[in-house]
Amino acid sequence: MTMQQRRAPDRGPKGRALDDVALAEVRELLGQRERRRDLLIEFLHLIQDRYGCLSAAHLRALAEDMRLSQVEVYEVATFYDHFDVVREGEARPAPLTIRVCESISCMLAGAEDLIGELAAKADPKTVRVMRAPCMGRCATAPAARVGDREVDH
Repeated sequence: MTMQQRRAPDRGPKGRALDDVALAEVRELLGQRERRRDLLIEFLHLIQDRYGCLSAAHLRALAEDMRLSQVEVYEVATFYDHFDVVREGEARPAPLTIRVCESISCMLAGAEDLIGELAAKADPKTVRVMRAPCMGRCATAPAARVGDREVDH
């Protein structure tokens, strides 16, 4: 038996399939910007700001467009708590996200009560209430962020 005969049948390309629509959207959004690796976080912010989250299709498209591995783009996107990565099959987050800091300073200043009140009053279809790591606003604890705006106590 020759080597050619022993080879497994071709099952197509390996990895995740690229979504042509997502690739076109990413390319349009990034425009003429240089595709430098140090701009990855900025590009992730642009996608999240435009589409409200980072879909798996957009992450793959960004990796392709920047000539980076999908793993690298995914790891950066999931490392930061303020990116909303939506995996395949998951629902998109509500249009508005309220993040409440859960650091010790904010907890001592009533963050737990604030989280509870917000969650009880918010319509989950339009508002998502989340715990967040320290926001560096201990002087105005409990710190919160509504969308992309910081709110002082």
